[in-house]
Amino acid sequence: MDDSVGQPSKETLAVWEKQYSPSQWTVRFPTASEVIDYHVKFVTNVSNQNRETLQKRLDIDYSSGDREKVDIYGDNLPEDAPLFVYIHGGYWQMLEKETSAYPAKPLVDHGVRVMIVGYELCPSLTLEELVRQIKVAGEFVLNYATENGVKQVAIAGHSAGAHLIASMLDQEFKNVVGEEFNLLKDVFLISGVYNVQELRYTNSVNRDNLLGITNSNARQLSPLYAKYDHLQPSDDRLRFHLYVGQHESDVFRAMSTQMNDHLVSFGLQTNLEILPNLDHFDIVENLSNEDHPLTKAILSGFGKL
Repeated sequence: MDDSVGQPSKETLAVWEKQYSPSQWTVRFPTASEVIDYHVKFVTNVSNQNRETLQKRLDIDYSSGDREKVDIYGDNLPEDAPLFVYIHGGYWQMLEKETSAYPAKPLVDHGVRVMIVGYELCPSLTLEELVRQIKVAGEFVLNYATENGVKQVAIAGHSAGAHLIASMLDQEFKNVVGEEFNLLKDVFLISGVYNVQELRYTNSVNRDNLLGITNSNARQLSPLYAKYDHLQPSDDRLRFHLYVGQHESDVFRAMSTQMNDHLVSFGLQTNLEILPNLDHFDIVENLSNEDHPLTKAILSGFGKL
């Protein structure tokens, strides 16, 4: 990997614009706008249904920001029920927890409490500030688990959410949460963004540098360059699961492969799956289905299958 990515030529930038635009790669719809419209409608409708039918607690503060809140589904389950935490995507600038509750029902039906994390969006803050914010959310999650006697926590993130999780799990975070870190057993990184160095130049994602990526922090904000040696050997039960869809761009599939290899280089338990016939969007839309391979993997990690 080249860690000194500079301003690209027009030709190279045109390639990057498409590679970092997941909607351009769908085979389900004729146009990119149609897959986006469908995705937003789908996740909104399913999330609304879950909010109407499942026992829940909404808008629990983990910090002082308007979006620094979590929603909990399956609030009627035993206090010590296993906990699944979900962090949505949207390139750090779109979507919200209210439309990201679509994974909840199959898990709650199997006795797993689900926590959906909200967070502030760029450009109201920079990506570097957002990573710090997610660490506060992660500390809240593990404190909540400890206070309620939860024995097992799994966390999943989609796209930008996967980036935030991979960025969160650094030495500083582990030091802050202490022994509570051991409650985290499974990390699901779905269609993640693990290198922001090329992406920083794309107008489709980072127009006017709304993410606040600079020469000095581009590598720091790229999990592909992070150290994870602090996760071994004491955390040998921590498992990483990387997923990416068949119908995603070369760059997205390559980032998942590279991230998997990067984690393996630190001796971590990890597996990578390229899921057939899925794109960047239905790979998580199908979390609303208990027969989805990813849903099954989450439930299996909790011993619920």
